[in-house]
Amino acid sequence: MGSPVSDYAAFPPSSAASWPDFMAAAAQQDYLDAESGLARALQQGYSHWYVDGSLHGERPEDFPPERLETLLELMQQTGMRPIYHGNFKSPLGSDVPALATAALHYACREVDICSRLGGAPLIVHGGGVVEPRLVADVRQAGLHQLIANLRALVAYAAPRGVQIWLENLCNYTRFHPFYYICTTPDEIATVLEQVPGLHLFFDVSHAYVNGGDPVAMFRRFRPRIVGMSFSDNNQDRDAHLPLGAGNLPFGALVAAISAARWRGVVGFETRGGTLAESVKLLNGLRPPVGDQGGVE
Repeated sequence: MGSPVSDYAAFPPSSAASWPDFMAAAAQQDYLDAESGLARALQQGYSHWYVDGSLHGERPEDFPPERLETLLELMQQTGMRPIYHGNFKSPLGSDVPALATAALHYACREVDICSRLGGAPLIVHGGGVVEPRLVADVRQAGLHQLIANLRALVAYAAPRGVQIWLENLCNYTRFHPFYYICTTPDEIATVLEQVPGLHLFFDVSHAYVNGGDPVAMFRRFRPRIVGMSFSDNNQDRDAHLPLGAGNLPFGALVAAISAARWRGVVGFETRGGTLAESVKLLNGLRPPVGDQGGVE
């Protein structure tokens, strides 16, 4: 079974000929302002770049009409396309209803910017809760609030030509009383089952932290995975290492991707790594032609 590849696509850069077959598009996150991020991603041969909504100067109020017009002109000139990486600090999954409602309103403003940028997809996150005692109850309340907010957000975004991509967060267990929402496979499954029209932007590095199994998670959720975020770590934290600098099992992951014949967007959040280096490593992991295996 393939992936629900978005109709949202850029003109493929010349470097795309060397990409693994499963990469329909390549996006760079480099924590820069939108204009600098576009230029850096273009230089390295990416087709897409992240607009980082968590940064000062990159939030909805920072995009007046004249700036949006300039970005649209740059996109037209270069063929580059944005993915708006929503503010991960926004508490869409807060157990406090008033805070969750405010987060939904904020996310709708992010959708408006995405719509004005030609229908850029919006990556959202579950947020977190802080609770020293009633942890299970509060996390469950946060998950229920996240589901309600995502239903409303998908409904708001659809007529504006924007897809909502949910990114899984790290399942940290050593930073009590802080807890991310939507980190475990069962939480992700619950959200996807209850929010039709929502896509999963699967962060393999987040999934690997604290003993997680990104290969098993890919196999479980591949019908809903529109894209993936690649970086490496050593299971202790989301270190954003270049591919191969940690011990994430990219060989097994690429084998699972090939067996499933999945194809979609791949974002690279590798600090200090280049697209050429990442592509070289991934190509070295691909099974030989004719030895793709079957869908598991």
